[in-house]
Amino acid sequence: MTQKVILSLSCTGLRDADVFSKSDPLVTIFDDFNNELGRTECIDNELNPVFKETISLDYDPYEEQKLIFKVWDIDDYNNDINKADFLGEAQCTLEELVDCPNFSKPLRYEGADFGKIYIKTEKVKVTQNQKGGKKGKKGKKGGNKKNTIQESYYSCTSLFIES
Repeated sequence: MTQKVILSLSCTGLRDADVFSKSDPLVTIFDDFNNELGRTECIDNELNPVFKETISLDYDPYEEQKLIFKVWDIDDYNNDINKADFLGEAQCTLEELVDCPNFSKPLRYEGADFGKIYIKTEKVKVTQNQKGGKKGKKGKKGGNKKNTIQESYYSCTSLFIES
């Protein structure tokens, strides 16, 4: 059974790829087949961005879901990564993010670390009412209760252990 997870992203210490200003970062997420799973907004002139847009993914605990986070310096108004400067990447599995919801990892660029990516993961739990619970007194599924989504927040004692 799959479960929805919401990823919130931020970066620190990004490489400055622009000459007259700072980098304009955007993050894309790819699977190991190079399919784009999502992207953040582009933030102008920022080397320590906190992205407002979140990315929703389906998590299957019985399947390894490799993720590749790529950070780009966007140089056009269409957010075209084919015309962007590559700033770095980090790889992990979705299971790692679920197990450690406050995850961080260095961004790799040409064999060296340039900055860091921070990934906050929230599991979205579906309540019994959303699953189609028993009929209530009024004959509607879930009765008089409102359908709600409960978000669970976790903490992780070891954010990232570098080897």
